[in-house]
Amino acid sequence: MLEPPHARMAALADELSETLEDLLRAGLTAVSQSTLERLDVSFKEAARMKLPRLGSILRATNEEIGRFARNEPQSSPRRLAFFVGRAWIQARALKRFIARGDQQALERLLLTPQTTAVAQIRFVTLGAARRVVPGAFASFEFRLRAIDGTGGVAAGEPLVWSCVFPSPSKLDVPPEAFLHLPQRQGFHPAILLEKRVVDAAAIALAAQPSGPRRLSLQAESKLALGAEFHAWDSLLDWNQAQAAVRITQHQPTPLDLDIELQEEVILRDWQPLDPRPGHDEYDVVPIEAGWLPFEIRLDRGPSCAPLRDRIRTFLERQDRPPLYGLAHYESCRIVLQPLAVVENAGIDYLTISTESFSRATLVRAMKFT
Repeated sequence: MLEPPHARMAALADELSETLEDLLRAGLTAVSQSTLERLDVSFKEAARMKLPRLGSILRATNEEIGRFARNEPQSSPRRLAFFVGRAWIQARALKRFIARGDQQALERLLLTPQTTAVAQIRFVTLGAARRVVPGAFASFEFRLRAIDGTGGVAAGEPLVWSCVFPSPSKLDVPPEAFLHLPQRQGFHPAILLEKRVVDAAAIALAAQPSGPRRLSLQAESKLALGAEFHAWDSLLDWNQAQAAVRITQHQPTPLDLDIELQEEVILRDWQPLDPRPGHDEYDVVPIEAGWLPFEIRLDRGPSCAPLRDRIRTFLERQDRPPLYGLAHYESCRIVLQPLAVVENAGIDYLTISTESFSRATLVRAMKFT
């Protein structure tokens, strides 16, 4: 007999499989609000069960179906087919592993993290990835670096923290405005962009199969600004030998995404290459650092709005500063997401808009969401 948590997972897998199969049988032209609501319920249930991999897939699936239903210009049939298929495979695999009692396969599928409580750490922010879906949500993923060896964290160890905000469709403020909303722990996420040391207490770190440990906050967690930080150059290190080992040892499965094998990279002496044809959804900017070619993809939607102009200004310069970003491997190419550059004046977050906004407008709008 299934244990209660596994029984709930099996029921979720059944409901999700049925919803997606009904969707495909009826055709996407028959997508209704009830279809989106059923998927949203599944997404929230996955979040309650602490199934981050399934939850992230469902969020992306719901987002793509919604774009199609609203006939938005950013709608992508290729992306929609990918996420619908992936969500169905995840649901079927979840049900099968539970039925077989295969705990090891279930843990690999769910990516259940091992969490460690940490009393205190100190870190700075090296960059922030930004994703925006107008009328749905705005999310930020902060790439952090520990600056000393306290709390069982090695000096220079990479960490990551993310936050997601619902975005009302009629709210006329830049997504960065949400970072000024207080969290339940009493801090504003915008402090992570102050280019200062952040002192964090009573937090938890969760291991990930590939990539840095993920910082999570509890009700009692505290984050506060510390001293200004100037030693950015001391954090600019990329061990290519270790990256090569990770690639060699990686064993991909049908359930993996390309971006799940990510590298935080530091590129020095980088330069643009000859332009390549663009894509329906993004522009391609090829660059080279040393002997390695990279492909920057500038999404034409709102997520990439600040980066599009900022990165081109550095492409036109002769004295290009060190570039920090995230790289993943896709179709025999190294795809780069630039996040920041480091110059004498300090660090410059390329993805973050400095557009001004009315805090009163933000607060009034959020009260009615």
